[in-house]
Amino acid sequence: MTQLRQEQISAASAFAETTLKQLDTVPGMTSETVILASARMAGTFLFRSYAHALNAVSPGTVLLSQVANESGPNLVGLLGNALARLGLVIDSTHVDLKTSNAATPQLDFLESQRLLEPALQAIRASFGLGQQEAAYAMAVATAILIKHAEKKLKPQAAFGLAVYGFIEGTKTAPDPVLL
Repeated sequence: MTQLRQEQISAASAFAETTLKQLDTVPGMTSETVILASARMAGTFLFRSYAHALNAVSPGTVLLSQVANESGPNLVGLLGNALARLGLVIDSTHVDLKTSNAATPQLDFLESQRLLEPALQAIRASFGLGQQEAAYAMAVATAILIKHAEKKLKPQAAFGLAVYGFIEGTKTAPDPVLL
C-alpha cells in the first residue's frame, strides 16, 4: 500500500476544504457532486503524471491506457484506508458502479476540473507535491468529504461515486488549466 508523506496528509485537508469552498459557489450543490468532483480531480492529478498526458488531445477525450489500469486502483485503496481511519468501513465487494453513478451530477467532468484545478494546483505547489503525490492526497481528501457528507449520503454510495470519479479522472483528458 502507498505510504503518504506528512505533506500529502496536510495537503489532503487543504484539498478537501478548498473543494468545499470552491463548489459552494455553485447554487444548490449536492454531496454527490462534491464527492464526484473531488474524485475526478484525484484522477486528473494522476492522469497528468502519465507520459501520454503530454500529448495533445482534445479535452474530455477518453484515453484508455495500461498505466491508468495499473495506477488507478491505488486511489481506491487509499480511499478505503482513509475511510477506515475515519471510522467508515466500506465493503468494496458490494459497490455497484452502475447505480453509484445514477445521481445526475451538477457539473460535468470538464466543468468540475476547470472550477477546481486552479485552486488545487496552487495547494499542490505550496506543499511541494508532484502530480502523483497530489493524486494520492486528493484520494484522502475525497475520504474526508465522504465523512463530511455521511448524514446526507450513505458512505457505501459515496464510495461508489468516488470510484467512478477516479476511473473518469484517470482516463479522461483534462482541459489544459494546470496553472
